[in-house]
Amino acid sequence: MESTTVSTQPLDDIRDEVRRVLEAAEARGVTLRVLGGVAVFLHSPSASHRALQRVYRDADFVGLSAEKRAIEALFADLGYQADREFNTLHGHQRLFFWDPLHERQIDVFLDQLRMCHTLDFRGRLERDRWTLPLADLLLTKLQIWEANEKDLIDIVALLHDHPLGYGDEETIDIRRIVDVLSTDWGWYRTAKENVDRVRTLILERELADEFVSLRRLEELWRAVEEAPKSRAWKLRAMIGERKRWYELPEEVRRD
Repeated sequence: MESTTVSTQPLDDIRDEVRRVLEAAEARGVTLRVLGGVAVFLHSPSASHRALQRVYRDADFVGLSAEKRAIEALFADLGYQADREFNTLHGHQRLFFWDPLHERQIDVFLDQLRMCHTLDFRGRLERDRWTLPLADLLLTKLQIWEANEKDLIDIVALLHDHPLGYGDEETIDIRRIVDVLSTDWGWYRTAKENVDRVRTLILERELADEFVSLRRLEELWRAVEEAPKSRAWKLRAMIGERKRWYELPEEVRRD
């Protein structure tokens, strides 16, 4: 790849900044992908629709623990400050960087996303140039127990712009979602809650006529419900809600 000059200061618009970071990572051969709202924006034109527009403030990335040092060097060269205490304690699974110019935080999850539920993305980062695969992006939204309106809007945008499929680059791979939700009852229970929330949002805002998201959401959930469940899933389902099935990850804030 031809060498390019990269700004050493973070850009004002976080969406432009994410592109800058991803391009710099690609130029260095560092495996880095974005997730969250900015990832949805990069994939989904409908995220710019007046009914689905939202504010983007921070950005989250995923990478590989084997490339931890290269990731740290990358963000240092791009004008970020590392949270040395946090990265020393948690750097085997997560890194934190701070943009002092715009007072923005950057999280980089390594190998797995550990939030309300755990999503292992090793072996999946090569499937898309800039982001997690679409099914994984959707799962990262469905796993949030305390999902907010922005998360639900992101799900609507993803489902409207991408048909359900079986692994094509621009389709949401049903098999990936079914595999995750059919082996872990807790994951399934949280996802079910968010499916209901998205359905309610679409109906209350009268979006069903303009967006195909609801139809695809119902199709996806039928596939999940009809899929055979693992023995571990069934055993955990017997305990049900008597025991909490999700984590509440502490937000990382800079003092």
